[in-house]
Amino acid sequence: MQRNMTRWAQWTQLAIGMALALLATMPAAFGADVTNGAPNTEVPLVVGGRTVHVFRGMLGDISAAERAQAARDHIEAALDIPGEGWTSVVPSAEGVIVSLDGKPMFTVTPGDARNPADQTPDSLANQASRNLQKVWTESQERRDPRVNVVAIAKVAAASIALLAILALCAKISQWLHRLISRRLADHIDAISTAGFGSQFSGIFARLAARLSVLLLWLFGLLAVFLFLTYALGQFALTRPISENLSGSLTSALYDGLRSGAAALPGLFVAVIIFMIARIATQISRAMFSRISAGHLKLGALDAHTAPATRHLVNAAIWLFALAMAYPYLPGSHTEAFKGLSVLLGIMVSIGASGLVGQIASGLILAFTRALMVGEYVRILDCEGTVTHLGLCVTRLRTGTGEEVALPNSLVINNITRNLSRNVERGGFVLDTTVTIGYDTPWRQVHAMLLEATKRVPSVRPDPAPFVLQTALSDFYVEYRLVTQVGAESRPIRPHVLGELNAAILDVFNTYGVQIMSPNYRGDPETVKMVPPSDWYKAPAKRDS
Repeated sequence: MQRNMTRWAQWTQLAIGMALALLATMPAAFGADVTNGAPNTEVPLVVGGRTVHVFRGMLGDISAAERAQAARDHIEAALDIPGEGWTSVVPSAEGVIVSLDGKPMFTVTPGDARNPADQTPDSLANQASRNLQKVWTESQERRDPRVNVVAIAKVAAASIALLAILALCAKISQWLHRLISRRLADHIDAISTAGFGSQFSGIFARLAARLSVLLLWLFGLLAVFLFLTYALGQFALTRPISENLSGSLTSALYDGLRSGAAALPGLFVAVIIFMIARIATQISRAMFSRISAGHLKLGALDAHTAPATRHLVNAAIWLFALAMAYPYLPGSHTEAFKGLSVLLGIMVSIGASGLVGQIASGLILAFTRALMVGEYVRILDCEGTVTHLGLCVTRLRTGTGEEVALPNSLVINNITRNLSRNVERGGFVLDTTVTIGYDTPWRQVHAMLLEATKRVPSVRPDPAPFVLQTALSDFYVEYRLVTQVGAESRPIRPHVLGELNAAILDVFNTYGVQIMSPNYRGDPETVKMVPPSDWYKAPAKRDS
């Protein structure tokens, strides 16, 4: 019965140890064979999954690997013999002998020290003696089934406690999220000044809720880590893994605190650099705002080129600040940070080629004065007033209420017709084309077109409108009427063009002249025109 219980406990211990060991890295393979190696190489002495000592030097003609193999044979033999488990160290001519229950196990030599200036044979032997004492204690635990049963019970109790803690964290997380989301915004609004809290209270509440949930889940992860460390430490087979986990966490926290403290001076310098850059950009923005408003002029800088120049200057300031602050950023000297910087540079260089082209086109448009804000232009089939001339896009406001955004590369690669730059008093050019047969005198056509302009109030009488014969086609003559419209009618240019075309139709119908557009195939039996008596057929109504 005692034998079956021992075997059951050993199998249970092995299964739990293997399951928990999957979540950690074994420091060394349990029971790994020590192979022969070259002299003066590091050969660890591993017994029961724990490293007792690391042999580095030779002892006479015996290599480090042979010393490790012999020491392991001695220790395993001593563990199978009942004893008290007392360890001791005794100086000798070759070094320091480590003994177990008075029997020599191995000798620590000066050649085993990795750094002879900091390590002595005595200190290495004392450390090996303590490790050997733990190996003997864990060997006895593995032979005692009652210890394993107690360990299993402790792990089960710890598992229940862990589940309870995680469930409690989930409940508290939900409660905090509801509490902060519903009440914190009201408190922020109550203590806000100058309307700041009313604008950002929702953001603050959401941020606080997310941070509280994050802290609770970090606490839950810490509880899982502590459970794993505790559970692995209950069994002799996996106790070295537990110690390594505890040491890793302590070392990581210590390294993090030390790195954070070491990075504070550099981070302080970087913050100062960015603050100076922000002040410089604020000064630049104020200066260029005065130039844009026409209150200041510096050389070639005026209200038209000031916005693009401001973007260039601010970008140069921030790039210079980033280059200056880069060496002081935490982790900037690490290989990971350098690799990430190179990767981001490659991604930007590949993906931003189109953006750079747009910016270059915007600068060309600004500094060559091809377009100016407030001008009325026609680009491809888009026509309207220029409302924004940016680094990437040019925006037009059409007379129909639409806003058209054109990429700067498209603008610079196509013909732009400026209909307002050379027009006095801020107006714009308005033109329309009609085609009339050869049997109609061109002087009559000129007179009718000019009469139509007098019926449109928005058309300026000065300078006087004029008519051109732009083509003598196969069946008709092309006439182009060119007028100028006042600045007050610019936003409704399509409406003015519609009024002008309607007036042309009325005049030509009045004088019985047929318009040949769009195509002429032959003379009809009757003239295609609308007599004045039919101008207001239902549902049309005569203007009062």
